[in-house]
This record gives sequence, C-alpha cells and structure tokens, in this order.
Amino acid sequence: MSENRSDALTAWAKNFGKTASQDTLVDSFADRINAVILKQIPEIADDPVLVQDLHCSTRAEWREFVASLSEDHRLVRPGQGADLARTLARRGLDLGILLKVYRVAQQSVFQFLTEVIDGASEDAPARDEILVFLWGLGGQWMADAVESLIETYYEERQRLRDDAAIRRAETIEALLGDAPPSADDATRLLGHPLSHWQTAYVVRAPEAGSSTTEAMLDVANAVAQALGTSRPLTMVAGSRDLWCWVATPHEPDLAQLPGLASALQQAGMQAAIGRPGPGTQGFRTSHAEARAAENLALKAAHGRALVRYDEEELLILVSAQETLMRRMVAREVGRLCGADKNLALLRETVLAYLTTLSIEATAEQLFVHKNTVRYRIARAEELLGHPLSQRSTQVELALRWVSLFGAPSDAT
Repeated sequence: MSENRSDALTAWAKNFGKTASQDTLVDSFADRINAVILKQIPEIADDPVLVQDLHCSTRAEWREFVASLSEDHRLVRPGQGADLARTLARRGLDLGILLKVYRVAQQSVFQFLTEVIDGASEDAPARDEILVFLWGLGGQWMADAVESLIETYYEERQRLRDDAAIRRAETIEALLGDAPPSADDATRLLGHPLSHWQTAYVVRAPEAGSSTTEAMLDVANAVAQALGTSRPLTMVAGSRDLWCWVATPHEPDLAQLPGLASALQQAGMQAAIGRPGPGTQGFRTSHAEARAAENLALKAAHGRALVRYDEEELLILVSAQETLMRRMVAREVGRLCGADKNLALLRETVLAYLTTLSIEATAEQLFVHKNTVRYRIARAEELLGHPLSQRSTQVELALRWVSLFGAPSDAT
C-alpha cells in the first residue's frame, strides 16, 4: 500500500495511529460503537458475559486497526476479538447475531472515521485522500474481521459438538457396560430421563456418505415421533449405524411403527427395534434386542425396512441353527413355498392371521375382504395337511423365516 500513499498521508497516519491508540480515545470509540450494538441486539445486551466480551472485542479490534495504519504492520486478528464469537457459539446463539454485530457497527464506524477526517488539521493531506485511505482500510478491516470470526465461531461450535458427543458416547458406553453409572448421574449427563420407559432402536444406512448421518437422524426422529416423543438420544456407532433410545412416561405402543416401513424404504434405510423396558435395565436390554434384530436383518436375503425384536424373537433365538431351521421350514411349510404369486399371498395371509388370531383383524391389515382371508386360510390348511390350530408356533416361525430368508432349496 506504500506506493499509494503520499509522504504527507504516511506522516498523518502515523500520528493519528499514536493518538488513536491512547486509552481515552480507545474507550471513547468502544463506548460509542457498543452503545449502538447493544441497543439493536438484545441477545447481547441481556447477557452480562456477552456485553463484557463485546467491550473487550471492540477495544482489541480498534487497537489492531489503528496499528494497521503503519505501512509495515501486518493485520492480525487479536485473541480478545475472537472471544465474542466463541461465547456466542457456547451460548448456542445463531451465527446471524455475530454478523449483525458487524452490520450494525459498520455505519457507526464509518461515521466515526468521517468525523476524524473532518477534524483533521489544516496541514493534513487533502480530505478526499484521507477519506479514501481510511474508508478503504476500514472496509478491509471489517471484512477480514467478519471472515476470521465466522471461522472462529464454527470451529468452536464443532469443538463443542465433538466434546458433547464424546461425553455422550462415554456415558452411553458406561450404561451398557459392566459398571453402569447411577440413573441420576446418567440422566444429568445425557439429558435423557432414565427413570422412564426406554425403547432402543438402530438405524442403518445402506452405504456411507457425506449426508448419511443427517439422513439417519431424520429417520431416528421419525421413529421417535411414532413412539410418542419428539427427540431421541442418539449415538453414532459407525459410518452407517446410529444407536437410538426414546424415553416415554408409559410403555409405548409399537403397533404405531409399521406405518414407517414405506418411508424407510423410500429413504433406503433400515430400523431395528427392541422391546420397551423400564429404567436403566430397559435401556440396556432394549438395546441388546435392537442389535439382535439388526443382525437378523443383515443376514436376510429379502431386505426388510423395519424389524421388531418382539415379532422376531423366536426366529432370532434359533437363527444360529441354520441347518436345523431350514429342515424345519421344509417340513412345516414346504408346500406353501415357491415363487408362485398365489403361494406368496397364502403365506402373507397365514402369517398375519397367526399374529392376530382374528379373521377381521387380518382382513383389515391386508386390506382384503373377510371371505378372502377365510378362503386363503382354508387353502393353506389344505396344503399343510392340518388346521392352523395345530403346530401354529412352528408354522409361524417357519413363515417368518421364509419372509426374511426365502424358501430353502429343498422346500419347493
């Protein structure tokens, strides 16, 4: 910038820098600018800590600005100037408040600089020369300040998120471990009422990506809403896994969940749900069940968007005995297996009926007439060779297996 300054302007800037860095003028400038800011931004005016940070920041920024009037000075953002950005981030306040500080201050700063120019002595450089110099430097100063403090704000927000995530993960891991903390301590640390009923679930994405976590959180919130609460406790457990818990004063009705299946399919996500349980023990057992349901879904040949442990418990317990299970499926429902669409409808109807034990409820669930349900059941019993009242547990278990894994090759 030296080639753009006359000798007179260089001398004037040096003298003004000395004067403007004196405590009385620094205080006068800061008080004037801050009064305007506090009048227009109540979020800062109502918080004594933010007010203090604002005063320190304005003083520090002004001192740095007047120091920059020297030709050989390199503008460096002072640490005190960043304190306001950090405190706003720690308060959880929006970045827009920080930007408004500089937007509100800008006019007052330029007015102050104009008054400085108007008060220049007769032997000072031409007014227009000082005006271009100060306004140009002032505009660059404000722009640099905003850019630097935005970066500081986001760095602090990220650090806080990382710290909170670490504390949350450590507390959750302790709750799931051999020596869990007290319910009161964990509730305080997590902001999650462990005295309530706990329903755990795992949300899984098909693949990792830059927006995977956000998409999983959307699904987690949808499940929480279906269970009667607004926000779940979550923990990122991997690039594609999100562990979740919701707390409700009463045992939630899992019957509200099936409606989420289509939304999950559209989002390309899976959710595995544990049974609700009370208190810290429910927090642990429901999570273990959700993980078991997830493992079952991962083994399945036919991907299912929503898997509930309470519906698949027997299948989960016996799934380790795959050879014996396939043999049982072939024996119990072999004649119902096959790719034929009509056989698929029979399997779906029988499974729904064995779950509800009601013709009416089955018809309502499948959106068909009651006589259609009766016909399909009669046809299935004919193929099975016995009424559904006999060996119903084995038949239901076998059909659940087929719905997830497909028919064994020797069953058709």
